[in-house]
Amino acid sequence: MFRLVILSLVLLLSACTTSRIADDIEISPATTVALLPLVNHAQTPLAGERAEDILASIWQQNKLPKLLRAPRNSSKDLPPLDDQYRLNNAMQWLNTQQADYVLSGSIEEWRYKAGLDGEPVVALTLLLTKNGETTPIWTGTIAKSGWGRDSIAATAQDVIADLVSYIEVSE
Repeated sequence: MFRLVILSLVLLLSACTTSRIADDIEISPATTVALLPLVNHAQTPLAGERAEDILASIWQQNKLPKLLRAPRNSSKDLPPLDDQYRLNNAMQWLNTQQADYVLSGSIEEWRYKAGLDGEPVVALTLLLTKNGETTPIWTGTIAKSGWGRDSIAATAQDVIADLVSYIEVSE
């Protein structure tokens, strides 16, 4: 009976996070990385912008190279919900920057599950590409379901920190 309980716990805990991440990548501390808007495939409005804010914070906490962020709409109008519009503006901005790498990605899930517990679920993909190239040099995809009392932001921080931990600064 005890073995069955242990096996059940192992299966339950291992099912909470799923990830597919390329090997670690090392980038020079002198490089500059441009962060493009994360494409929001989730049903939650502005999930991409929320993830970008968390990503930028964790990037800095991990002492990774300089991260340039594409400017957001600064008008008093509602923020644009059209990801293609945001990406087009960011690509125009990128052409004016001296970035060595481009960090892009997408949000697949950013919601609370339906049900009594309402666990948060976050899934995202990040790609690191040399500026001017189309083939990524590093990719990572991760999905995590938190516990009933967790927030989406806390779950997103865990997921993004896991992904960013595979990007290291070379000595």
